[in-house]
Amino acid sequence: MINFADTSQTKDVVIYARVSSDDQQERETIQNQIEFAEKYCELHKMNIVGWYKDDGVTGTIGLDQRDEGNRLLEDAKTGNYKTVLIYNMKRLGRKARVTLDAIYQLEEHGVKIKSMTEPFDTGDPMGRFIITVLAGQAEFDRDTLLDTLWHGANRHARLGKWLGGIVPYGYRVNDERFLEVNEDPLPGKEGMSEADVIRLIYNLIADQKMSTIKVADYLNALKIPPSYVIHGRQIKKGKRKENTAGVWSPGRIRNMIVNTTYMGVHEYGKRATRVRETIIRDVASIVSVETWEMARQVLRDNQIEAFRNQTRFYILRGLIKCGCCGLTYHGGAFKGSKGKPQAYYLCGGKTIYKGPLQGKCYSKNIPCEWIEDLVWKECVRFIQNPGAALKELEQGMILRKSNTADYLQEREMLMKGLKDKEPERQSILSLYRQKMIKATDVEVQLQDILLETTTLERRLKELGSLMEAEKDISYQFDSAELLLNELKAKIQGDPSYETKREVVKTLVQEIIVETIEPLEGGRKKAVVNVRYSFSKAKGVIHTGKDS
Repeated sequence: MINFADTSQTKDVVIYARVSSDDQQERETIQNQIEFAEKYCELHKMNIVGWYKDDGVTGTIGLDQRDEGNRLLEDAKTGNYKTVLIYNMKRLGRKARVTLDAIYQLEEHGVKIKSMTEPFDTGDPMGRFIITVLAGQAEFDRDTLLDTLWHGANRHARLGKWLGGIVPYGYRVNDERFLEVNEDPLPGKEGMSEADVIRLIYNLIADQKMSTIKVADYLNALKIPPSYVIHGRQIKKGKRKENTAGVWSPGRIRNMIVNTTYMGVHEYGKRATRVRETIIRDVASIVSVETWEMARQVLRDNQIEAFRNQTRFYILRGLIKCGCCGLTYHGGAFKGSKGKPQAYYLCGGKTIYKGPLQGKCYSKNIPCEWIEDLVWKECVRFIQNPGAALKELEQGMILRKSNTADYLQEREMLMKGLKDKEPERQSILSLYRQKMIKATDVEVQLQDILLETTTLERRLKELGSLMEAEKDISYQFDSAELLLNELKAKIQGDPSYETKREVVKTLVQEIIVETIEPLEGGRKKAVVNVRYSFSKAKGVIHTGKDS
């Protein structure tokens, strides 16, 4: 036991206090910790030189992610104090890893941690041993309710109750936690309710065959507020929350059309990333099944029609990036001087729907025939006479294969990590069945596992995209010379679109379009930088073509 009652000299200390919203519900306030610390330091002749108070902050995030916790670490780096007092181990963290990380971060700068209610001091080996036990116990304390809540949630879901999350537009949750149709007037639109907006959307698409873009523009023109505006919700960007643009988007309209809730069928657990039962329950419908099916069919018909209307193939599809906004260029057509359609590559920032008040990218459009002809001729020139550039192609092939090997290794690691998540979940449930942890903590632990699983699956999807982007015919050959022989055979005669696409994808790494303002004034100019696999330098091409 550490003797804190040694009063031979006054010791300078700082106090770190923290409570979460859950702690506050249990009548544990930060003021209780402050009063306890004041009496404790008075009793043990300690001089408080600083306070660090994280009020309403969860203990599941790292110390450096909390406002006052981060300030505590920054002051430790400057040597402002050497001892920090905490009420108990749970103040540092509710998870063993978080707690031990916090202790390590503080001890790195020569700071000792002492608990005012527990027998440990990180200044000696026994104290460090005890702290690992207490850290594990703190994690156990928050892991005991989850199994009960898990089964309880499923039971309530089968009864049709709403268990949280964003309520679908057009509905509200009544006092008994059931979804009901929201017929209350919209703010500023007394003659229309959220449910009326849903009926209008389905009518415009199912009966009038309008596209989602036209519906979004129509709702924005009517100044009908979307859900985020009505309820004042914000989205998180970095560490801050910001208001949304407050406009309807085609993607949002589409999501409403395919949502089965509006025809009276809600699927609970459908979005879960882990394996779990999907519970189908009946809810109040806003539109009929027939209307819902008709609207879905219109969306499918529009998609098929858009595909059929594509009259030109774009060889450089996916390879051109905008130097202004970073988005990818895609193909499009406009009427030329003689009324004939002219094909261009245009930045996605000029066409992606951001609402009527959002600005569009100012980048220049690039004529398809001009850029495709230029890049194709450069690729053919290299294939027919590679010269010293052959070594650059060889190195590029090696680099691509190396990247793919790294991606495969990371994918294997991710797959293993995902496979381990189910045993982790079962272990937590097993601890609860043995009455070693609480149900509330079980819920938090399972939520952590869900978050970790989602993160792993997102990265797995990103790796798939990266690996797909690296794929080309160069992987079929062990040397650049063999690849070059294959490419020579492919460009003979009049190669098809697919052949040209394959060759270009193999030899072109990326194309960056910069849009610049001429110093002498006048129209903007596009500077096209083409990066080839067979050249270290970027080929800079100035275009005087008009968009």
